Amino acid sequence: MSQAERHLSEQELMPLVDVLAEGFIQRWDKYPKQLPDGQYITVHAPLRRPMLTAHLSGTETLGTYLLNQESQARFMVLDADNEPDRRRLAALSRVLSQLACPSYLEASRRGAHLWFFFAKPVSGGAVQRFGKGLLSYFNLDGVELYPKQATLRDDGPGSLIRLPFGVHRKSGKRYGFYTPDGEPLAPTLSAQLLALSQPQTVPERLFDHYGEYSAVELPPPVFEPVDGVGERPSDRVKAAVSCYDFVRQYVQLSASGRGQCPFHDDQVASFSVNPQENYWHCFAGCGGGSIIDFWMHWRKADFVTAVAELSEMLLK
Repeated sequence: MSQAERHLSEQELMPLVDVLAEGFIQRWDKYPKQLPDGQYITVHAPLRRPMLTAHLSGTETLGTYLLNQESQARFMVLDADNEPDRRRLAALSRVLSQLACPSYLEASRRGAHLWFFFAKPVSGGAVQRFGKGLLSYFNLDGVELYPKQATLRDDGPGSLIRLPFGVHRKSGKRYGFYTPDGEPLAPTLSAQLLALSQPQTVPERLFDHYGEYSAVELPPPVFEPVDGVGERPSDRVKAAVSCYDFVRQYVQLSASGRGQCPFHDDQVASFSVNPQENYWHCFAGCGGGSIIDFWMHWRKADFVTAVAELSEMLLK
């Protein structure tokens, strides 16, 4: 990527801003901005075109949300955070091109992003089924799928990905798109952006084909009822199953109990279950506690309702 392109004139940037605005921005009421440490904050103000100009100029770096306000997406991204998974994404892109399923590889700080574009907005649920089906069919454990949600929760904006062609604030580098063989998609930033102004889109038939391999529609967890020990119903519920074994049915956890919090737009795995002390905690401020507290958050239920529902699920 030419360093000179950091200094394109505003007039030269205008058509490139148009490509970002029309192809990569899902919502304009708020936007994610990258901080110097690489993390993102949500700016609760309308996104203006001068911010997109600043993004391309390298003075600001923005993210883009995967879902619009109606929980629909115009693109999907697979994220590889290491070199082995980057190679797997390149191989996937090559295979899919032979199956008439276009995708676009983008370099990232530690691996790669693989973008899929849709001819029209697609529901988050359909995108999740398609994406999870791809990951399952091609056995891509460890590769992350964006969007992470099928629908938005409350007023939260959902998951985000770095908006292409910005300068990563932590590495100071600008990452472009390339072919599965490792060649640049086009020689300059301008040419790459213009090449993406009308991207090839995923055929609708493939949503059903790969969606059949998705685990997103699996039935909810079923627990073997036990005789919980304790005087109060809440005590018996907490004694019926460990916090780790319960929560991992709803949140993907590492062996040590870390994962992404389901109660906010978590980009840094701020959720943790302590197997020894038998509680969960979100370091970003969503709370913590026993499985009752988790269920109250998950179901948006009060304490009495949560205990009643968990008693029905867990106790004889």
